[in-house]
Amino acid sequence: MSAKEKKTKKSTKAEDSCELQVEETTSPNLEHELRSTIDRLQRLQAEFENYKKRSLRNSAVYEQRISDRLILDVLPLYDNLQRAFQSLSSNQDIETFMAGIEQIFAQFQQVLEAKEVSPIETKNRPFDPALHEAMLSVPSDVEKNTIIEEFMPGYVREERVLRPSRVSVSQGPSLNEEESK
Repeated sequence: MSAKEKKTKKSTKAEDSCELQVEETTSPNLEHELRSTIDRLQRLQAEFENYKKRSLRNSAVYEQRISDRLILDVLPLYDNLQRAFQSLSSNQDIETFMAGIEQIFAQFQQVLEAKEVSPIETKNRPFDPALHEAMLSVPSDVEKNTIIEEFMPGYVREERVLRPSRVSVSQGPSLNEEESK
């Protein structure tokens, strides 16, 4: 028998004797407390798992309700657009149709204002990467890093960017222009 096997046999004998000593010194009250504690911990773990599942379900329901609210805000706009196109197809009156579209646009702006959504100012403003997305950088007479054109408006809500503005940014006057001055 190798030394390693002897050590393993000795350690298992020592472990067995420790278990016997623990069993001998353990009173029925301690065993009952231990089982009770384990049972309580298992119940708490199960309750926590149920809580996590319930939270996920509640979160999904909450997200659905928020989406439903948004759809309810947009449905009147859709209904009015539908009426405007029906009116155009039956009357062929472009002026009335355009007036209806302008009213719908104003109604849409009211919905955005009610949701505290506002456009990001861009024209002749300094470029801010937190608010703007540069699509082009072109030489111009305007100061460097100044927005010279907006391709798509951006929007903020409560100082949080919903969508950055897509813009063209000035590189400043070209070297040829500066030399000619």
